[in-house]
Amino acid sequence: MSFRKQLSIFSCILLLTACSVDPIQQPKQSHSRKPHQEEPVNQVTKALQNKQINIVQLGDSHTAADYMTEVARVRLQQELGNGGAGWAMPTQFPGMRLARFSYSNQGWRAISSRTEENQDYSLGGLIAVPSVGAKLTIKTRDPEAEQTVIVSIRQGADDDPLNIVDANGRHIVLSAKRKDNQWHFSRFNAQFPITISAGMNFHTAIGGIWTRNSNHQGAVFSALGINGYQLNQWNRWNTQAWQNELNVIAPDLVILAYGTNEAYNNMDIESVRQTLVTVINQIRSASPKSSIMILGAPESLKNTAGPCGTRPPKLTELQNMQREVAATENTLYWDWQAAMGGECSMKSWISQGLARNDGVHFTPSGYQRLGLALADNILAMKNKH
Repeated sequence: MSFRKQLSIFSCILLLTACSVDPIQQPKQSHSRKPHQEEPVNQVTKALQNKQINIVQLGDSHTAADYMTEVARVRLQQELGNGGAGWAMPTQFPGMRLARFSYSNQGWRAISSRTEENQDYSLGGLIAVPSVGAKLTIKTRDPEAEQTVIVSIRQGADDDPLNIVDANGRHIVLSAKRKDNQWHFSRFNAQFPITISAGMNFHTAIGGIWTRNSNHQGAVFSALGINGYQLNQWNRWNTQAWQNELNVIAPDLVILAYGTNEAYNNMDIESVRQTLVTVINQIRSASPKSSIMILGAPESLKNTAGPCGTRPPKLTELQNMQREVAATENTLYWDWQAAMGGECSMKSWISQGLARNDGVHFTPSGYQRLGLALADNILAMKNKH
């Protein structure tokens, strides 16, 4: 049975068991709202009505697994049409998964901002660097229509162009617009799989690979996650580069899915608040028409003993802060914990096989339930105005 058929059956089951509360919270109208900020639901509503929505989610391991986001992606595409495969990592990274892509790598080095701080990173915090003669094949797991592809690339003055061959035998030259060791974008059409070959490329790196159908119709849902990541680690990225990239991609909705690691690491919540507000402002500066959604940190446990287990000491304070920032900064807010059933729900999810015994992560079935709830809550915004 195909994944999409399984999801359709699961959708029917979930509709019978779902609670009636919509976890998406929208800020009330306020005269203190900043003049340049539109009501955050407007861009999403227009995109849904046009059946042409581009969503980018950035987060930690919940996003890096691409289970929850894959279910949301399929659900949205069932309703709005398949808009394309979305964002691809520059190559495969250990412990990370993309549901729509697979890789065959000979000689490309994967570099993550989680483990190597002092690199020049673009949006997403992952880059791939080739050795001489390196080859990288990127495949879509399911057949896709011809894709419009945007590659983030930087090169030095003496670097050779990269050469691409697509599934139809088409030869494409991939090169930075200017070879000045700054991030640029190369756009082309290709049929996957594609193979990228390097020559003498001593200063070349590629970042995100963005794909969508050439007609720009349907839904695209990209998952940019790194295991163990925190929002303040965005300061390891090249700010101008990631803002330029977001401006080029211009998503209708940017989802920020952080908080679990901040709560576990006992971080100062006011510092986390300031980081969150700064990132929201940076996103708005880069892509003014993008709506922003904060995913509240889910219920999680440091210890599963007792009737409810023991939550990280900063989790409640962090969740309250995220909700407050959504209100003061006029963003959407999705209450992940409410979607689970509220506080003290993780033990029940573990016993039902929906969450893992670590009290933090979810099973594929749990992520499936959450992804479907998130997608249906987003789809419900189609009729908000």
